[in-house]
Amino acid sequence: MKKTILILFLLVMNQAFCQKDNSEEQLPYQYKIYNKCFEDLKPIQEIENNPILKVLTFCSLAQCEMGIEYTKDQKDIQEVILKRAIEICTILYKEGTPVYLTNGLDSFYDVEQKNQNITDDNNLIYISVAACTSTSALQKFKKNVNEQTMKLINKK
Repeated sequence: MKKTILILFLLVMNQAFCQKDNSEEQLPYQYKIYNKCFEDLKPIQEIENNPILKVLTFCSLAQCEMGIEYTKDQKDIQEVILKRAIEICTILYKEGTPVYLTNGLDSFYDVEQKNQNITDDNNLIYISVAACTSTSALQKFKKNVNEQTMKLINKK
């Protein structure tokens, strides 16, 4: 009986330790770009006094989106975060991966289809940031990022 329990225990432990966390690998390419963190960006001074926002490094578009959503009543902080998002958008463009944010019903599936061939429209990477409903802060975030991307593309 002890041997059976020991063998069963070893099999369970083997299963637990042999599992590989590949959640990052399963993310679609566009969300890897959306979450790409640019470590060399300077900290945002205006959020240093906010203990909740201080947790975010605002080094990716995803973190900027979270900050925008959290600060919906603090317009001055939102403006600083939007400037950071535009800065990140510019860096992504210079790296050859300009992003275009979208939302709406089935937007996740739409971006999957549009991203099948990224060489067809200025190498744009489409990213779905919300489904049917989104906040006004998210709409402003999306609008600013998309305007910056299109301005950079049209400068060529």
